[in-house]
Amino acid sequence: MFIPPWEIVTLLDPAFPPRAARVFLVMALPVWLYASWYDMARLKILNGLVLLVFGIFVAVGPLVMPFDVYLWQLVQAVVVFLVVLLFYGAGTMGGGDAKFIAAASPYFMREDGPLVLMLLTACGLAAFVTHRLARAAGAARAVPGWASWTSGNRFPLGFALGGVLALYLALAAA
Repeated sequence: MFIPPWEIVTLLDPAFPPRAARVFLVMALPVWLYASWYDMARLKILNGLVLLVFGIFVAVGPLVMPFDVYLWQLVQAVVVFLVVLLFYGAGTMGGGDAKFIAAASPYFMREDGPLVLMLLTACGLAAFVTHRLARAAGAARAVPGWASWTSGNRFPLGFALGGVLALYLALAAA
């Protein structure tokens, strides 16, 4: 789908409720930042962190979102979970990344798909380049023992996914 450059600005206004975005940004972002850091250090995303962020949505969502929107976001999470489970089963995605995506999915409105894809592309590229440049520049000496420095071609996708969540919620909160 080609989007003319002059229409890109219209995509930067997410449909996610602004009040909910502000609350979720404050509550979930620190957990996702830690998950991103842990993924870079260990190339793993802890189940407890994934469950915590999903639990934040389940517990707080009905208080800050219209209830019908909240319920549709939960349905969306189930659908996304099933889709990423197929990708994981096919060996195209790691289990932690699949859990990360499924747990974050209710924080994104379906109609914001083009925006989310733009953010995923930008954050994925930025995270990959930043990670590889840091590794090449000797960051392993500053932060020794991180698995992502010596993992060959493996890349901690949680690093990029955390950025997508943060940027999306920040745009929606504005």
